[in-house]
Amino acid sequence: MLNEHGVLCFAPLASASELQLNYSRTQIPPKKYLFPFREELLQYQKGSYRQAITHGSETVLFGVHPCDLDGIAYLDRVFLNEQPDPCYSARRASVTLIGISCQPDDFCFCSGPRASAACDLFLQAKEDGYSLSAHSAKGEAISAAAAEFMAETAEETEPAPCGSCNVLPQDPQLRFSDHPLWHKFEETCVSCGACSVCCPTCYCFDVREYPSLSGGGTRVREWDNCLFVTHGEVAGGNFRATRLERLRYRFLHKYCGFTPLTGMTSCVGCGRCKEFCPVHIDLRELFQDAPTDLRSTP
Repeated sequence: MLNEHGVLCFAPLASASELQLNYSRTQIPPKKYLFPFREELLQYQKGSYRQAITHGSETVLFGVHPCDLDGIAYLDRVFLNEQPDPCYSARRASVTLIGISCQPDDFCFCSGPRASAACDLFLQAKEDGYSLSAHSAKGEAISAAAAEFMAETAEETEPAPCGSCNVLPQDPQLRFSDHPLWHKFEETCVSCGACSVCCPTCYCFDVREYPSLSGGGTRVREWDNCLFVTHGEVAGGNFRATRLERLRYRFLHKYCGFTPLTGMTSCVGCGRCKEFCPVHIDLRELFQDAPTDLRSTP
């Protein structure tokens, strides 16, 4: 929907007329409903602790583009691994994902229009409406309950077009290269962190404690940003003090993989980092102009 400032966003709807199905991209991805900007972890008072209990309210995310669905699927791999994050897990279990096809524009990093199975239901745009496909037991139940409002159509003669981010995982050597574009980006970047804030797969967070005058306090988890100088501050110094180091770190995390997901790009091709960068940095320049021996092979 469009908010009061004219910005496209995912938000609760007061009526169906507020739906914007033919949209390009929202400024903030739908991950905010699964991994909120700020959430309470626990409260403490006089030596006793009370852990926050996250009760995920039933939420339907309607009209989610394939790139954002892929972003949520990536976050699932991060937060629902061998030791699931309880806050994320509770919210994820309460979310119904309904995806919708889109038409990539000049900001997109993806290879073309595509469908996605990383959802409960998916709406594929047609000339005369939408075709609906279910991709989970929950989706099949919803589809069955709404059968009287739908018309059966002939089976597709061709599979739905499918694409993905067209930036392959990069060789980590590029992070340490002397490519002149790194210095161009370093001089241009203002460290505002917009690229990380609007990214569907960025999940850096900080844990902070806020004491109260009564002697207790609250521990919260808040989004952090690897472009901020404070991100690398530790006792005795800063292990990522320069803007160039922080830019390279974000590149390494996004396009070379990280920890158990090493070798897997977490870029989903949504194009937000390019559209919302105030100084128009486009990391694809680096990939397109990288020396051949520094590129990954498929």
